[in-house]
Amino acid sequence: MYNWIDAAKNGKVDLKLHQRGNYTYIADTPENGLALQWLAEKGKKYRNAAYFKTVSPRPEFYDIYSDRQILDIITNLSVHGEIPLQYNYLQDGAKNYEDRMVRFEVEASTNSLRSTIELLKDNLVALDRFLKGKKKVNVIDLGVGNARPVKELLGHLLERGVLHRYIGIDISPAMLGIAERNVKDWYGDAVKFEGYVRDITTEQFDDLLVGDMLDEDADQTINLVLLLGGTPVNFRSFNDAFKPIFNSMHRNDLLIHTLKPDTEFSRRYFDLGSKSSAVTLSPIFKYILDLLNIDESLYDAELGFDIERKMRYTRVRLKAAVEIQFDLGGSKKRAVSLEKGGAIQLYRAWHLDTPEIITELGKAGFTFLHASLTEDRQYFLSISGVEHRGDVERV
Repeated sequence: MYNWIDAAKNGKVDLKLHQRGNYTYIADTPENGLALQWLAEKGKKYRNAAYFKTVSPRPEFYDIYSDRQILDIITNLSVHGEIPLQYNYLQDGAKNYEDRMVRFEVEASTNSLRSTIELLKDNLVALDRFLKGKKKVNVIDLGVGNARPVKELLGHLLERGVLHRYIGIDISPAMLGIAERNVKDWYGDAVKFEGYVRDITTEQFDDLLVGDMLDEDADQTINLVLLLGGTPVNFRSFNDAFKPIFNSMHRNDLLIHTLKPDTEFSRRYFDLGSKSSAVTLSPIFKYILDLLNIDESLYDAELGFDIERKMRYTRVRLKAAVEIQFDLGGSKKRAVSLEKGGAIQLYRAWHLDTPEIITELGKAGFTFLHASLTEDRQYFLSISGVEHRGDVERV
């Protein structure tokens, strides 16, 4: 700013100045606003390469993501300073996730996969009570992943002779392929896997159930919707995750949701403090950064906990200003400028205790029916029904 004032005094830039006592200011005028914008853009163009880097996404980036998804990535980077987590699970990102789940299953220590499997197995009797009198059960698995958490549940419903359809919904075609392969390995032709590419953060799934809900056996059919692994805690608002789900469900349907609740132990378990600490990014979080050509030399990875917001996060802190130039062909070009010292958030996890989880489900229109904790009390399962829509005050 002071350099621009000196330049204006020397006639090198066209800025109107205002003198007050011994101090000189840039006058607040529309003309000066335009001139300052031009100077700022010019300054970005000629910044020292040590502090400014221009990158372009790798060619495969444009093969993996649709134009709509690319626009969403651009918007989230420029407006919210984040990359939505779900975009890390496409193509090779699905293998990163599968490798992680394979490791989780054989680990002796507590983790989200083993705890989710435990909770579902321990609550099969309770679930049977809610399914009593129903001849057909459709299982709708949102964010299906590799389908491993539901293996025993599917087997149980098969034994009872009530499993009608198993529907897997995921943003990633590659992830759906992994889930289909696993289900085939476990149950052969006894379970037909139906996979649908949807973004569960915004898209409903009620259209997939129209035939069953209009069938003559509709009264004896129930939709069991699964939201496992704490998916909602990565939304900008925890409650937002449930809106497309609620609007896709029918009155007698059930929602099973699992999550790691906030406890003093859970904060210690994740080694979370009030200050960020340097970490090495897992392949899951690094996947899209690599596709964007943001080299790891350009950032430091951070893991932290925001105690006021009760939110755990993984992000990167830029060591240089970065401009990402997107080229979708023809005249469709966009650029996102990120300043040195700025952060790109890759993951968030809201920490809610069990009463808060139940409250949030109620706000979304669900009726809380049943809850369970793992033996170590570190993971939580809830079963909820759907309120009569006319009685629900939406927030």
